[in-house]
Amino acid sequence: MDVNSPSLELDAVFSILDTRRRRTTLAVLADHRKTLSLADLADEVAVREHDTTITNLSPTVVDEISRSLYHNHVPVLADAGLVAYDRERDLVTATGRLDELEPFLSMALETERVEEPVPTADWRETDGD
Repeated sequence: MDVNSPSLELDAVFSILDTRRRRTTLAVLADHRKTLSLADLADEVAVREHDTTITNLSPTVVDEISRSLYHNHVPVLADAGLVAYDRERDLVTATGRLDELEPFLSMALETERVEEPVPTADWRETDGD
């Protein structure tokens, strides 16, 4: 993806939005429209992914999300020019290019709302055995 291109190519848009965690990350950044620390971003993504409060989440869950954002998702978004990432200070800021993705992101998020929720570690019911 060429950050200097006038607009994102359709293949790039679909590649960026093909991961639920990236979609959630973009939604958080679009809602806040300010710089977030990677830790705060991970907290908010965790809250949205698990549909609960941060106090109900284990530190392990939040740490896993933080690692995936750091190593995978934020670099992909930065390469696409959708976020600016200051690695030294661990700060993530949405850029104006996020607006290009908005119609696609909104459609993807709306589709997710009508689908089944993602199961969490405690989704299994016991058989009573």
